[in-house]
Amino acid sequence: MNASKLSDHLAAFYPLSTGFKTALDQVLIRQVFKKGALLRQSGPRPTIWFIVEGLAKAIYEDQDGKEHVTRFWKQGQVMLLANGNTHMMTADRIVLLEDSVLTTMTSASILFLYHSFPEGPKLSSKILLDDRNQGELKSFLCSLPAQQAYRQFQQVFPARRLMLKDIASYLEISPGRLSEIRKSLR
Repeated sequence: MNASKLSDHLAAFYPLSTGFKTALDQVLIRQVFKKGALLRQSGPRPTIWFIVEGLAKAIYEDQDGKEHVTRFWKQGQVMLLANGNTHMMTADRIVLLEDSVLTTMTSASILFLYHSFPEGPKLSSKILLDDRNQGELKSFLCSLPAQQAYRQFQQVFPARRLMLKDIASYLEISPGRLSEIRKSLR
């Protein structure tokens, strides 16, 4: 069942052969995490997860220890966590916001799928492009007036399942201002 959800997601990017679907099903690793679990980069290659069930955020802490939210992911999305330059403010952790079911695969499995099937390189490009576009969404929302940004945010993310402080951090506004916006929209 987990493989079919991921296959459906990937098929939206590019048609998948039966062989690719079979191989994907064989290499997927299902993992269950509790709310609050941290996912960190391990090793030199990007790590990839698919959210079967759950919700997550990407964060980093600035030099003063303040947490900044850079991304949100919901059920049915691919999460990428790549090595960043240690001097850059990049999302270095993914925090699961609910009890979650994720699927992942080893680096060897990723390379096998990439090199063994013609859809591998095409899917890789599409996944990276989608990830980049999702990353640019934050910049777009932060360029809008706060009330408009929050309205747009609600159309993309399950705002009711997210903490006010996390949404405010993502939109780069104060929690107090976001609370006022929420009240005015009721």
